[in-house]
Amino acid sequence: MLGQTIAAVATPPGSGGVGIIRISGPDAYTVLQKVFRPRRMPQDGRFAPRYMYLGTVQDAAGNLLDEVLAVYMPAPHSYTGEDVAEIQCHGGYLVCREILAEVLAAGAAPAGPGEFTARAFINGKMSLDQAEAVIDIIEAKSVDALKISERQLSGSLQQQIAGLADNLLDMLAELELMIDYPEETEAEDVAQADRFGGRLHSVQASLNTLLQQAREGRYYRDGVLTAIVGPANAGKSTLLNALLETDRSIVTPIAGTTRDTVEEYYVLRGLPLKLVDTAGIRPTDDLVEQAGIERSRKILADADLILLMLDATSPLDDFWRRLISDNLGRPLLLLLNKSDLAADKMADLAAELGVLAPGVPQLILSAKLGDGLEGLKDEVSALLLSQSTGEPLSGLINERQRAALLTANQALQDAAARNDLFFDADLLSVDLQTAWQALAEISGQAAADDIIERVFSRFCLGK
Repeated sequence: MLGQTIAAVATPPGSGGVGIIRISGPDAYTVLQKVFRPRRMPQDGRFAPRYMYLGTVQDAAGNLLDEVLAVYMPAPHSYTGEDVAEIQCHGGYLVCREILAEVLAAGAAPAGPGEFTARAFINGKMSLDQAEAVIDIIEAKSVDALKISERQLSGSLQQQIAGLADNLLDMLAELELMIDYPEETEAEDVAQADRFGGRLHSVQASLNTLLQQAREGRYYRDGVLTAIVGPANAGKSTLLNALLETDRSIVTPIAGTTRDTVEEYYVLRGLPLKLVDTAGIRPTDDLVEQAGIERSRKILADADLILLMLDATSPLDDFWRRLISDNLGRPLLLLLNKSDLAADKMADLAAELGVLAPGVPQLILSAKLGDGLEGLKDEVSALLLSQSTGEPLSGLINERQRAALLTANQALQDAAARNDLFFDADLLSVDLQTAWQALAEISGQAAADDIIERVFSRFCLGK
């Protein structure tokens, strides 16, 4: 609650080099004075802003809790935009808990999840999409994902959205003038329709670019769910181990060795893949293997990318022909494995697959020897990023933001369709207001309280 001074441990629980207790609110300085004893007090009796002081924290009985560093950052030049104090102690769970207890006893209230960042948003230190970038920075799964999130935190996405919203506001202002003073803004409807039509299409083009980036952004933020599927003993586990360059999955010549899914993150040229080695799908009476096969089917249904591995030493049966046909509309790569054992059979298998799945990329490889892995990486990058606009991503657009972009885009499509039929300032104004409202939700300028609450509920304590 604004107006109340809050505190929390801002570092992860457990053992570490440093632990940080963060205090924010109007009484942050007073609370700090109550719990912190500096080794050398400033002559004027007040801590200098943004200056580290060495000292101690003691409990109510005067017992030493820890030797610490403390800093005071007055409003508005702090993370939250309020008075903020931080105490840096040794990074142990117990010492952090004990110091926090003293801070709470001195008048601070426990902070809720994300409450510090929520206050930063409320106090105008960042927009809602920038606050969401903080989460993405914390959860980044690759260096590229981290860089994109940092661009969003610096305001890249917010600036683009604000530019589009400003264009809509300019058009709305003109339309309102036409509605209120029709005699002073007379012009041919055809000319007005042409002029507004061009401006609408320009905003739509920018929205479409952001929507295309949303798909790629989801890959960087969440990772690409990549299912390695195929018949038993086709070499799926060997491929996983080869990509990870470690023996993550057990490999034996016995079909059915993998009985459950094995999951690992793998960063392929900056793009995080969530690789899932699945149990070989085949008829079996083994209950444990059946459970693994059912999991394999679910992973296959949910996958963003399917690496379908086939054993070139064995003929392609009807089951796998059907499965390939059923997944032709999805991101799919056909991997013809065991080139070291069946080089003479590769051409026939490739030709059969070319008829069965025209246009689907095929790769000949030997997972055991590592042959063809670089080609596989090239194909995966090309397949997943084929819709890329070529421009640097302005942010990792999440589902909330994407939904707002879709709402704005639909409103503009409706406006453009009506405008192509006849120019009507009143109807056009309604559509543009809907589009502007959707864009304003992204930055939080016009977001409902429940949306804001949902965003900050994803944060951890202390952030």
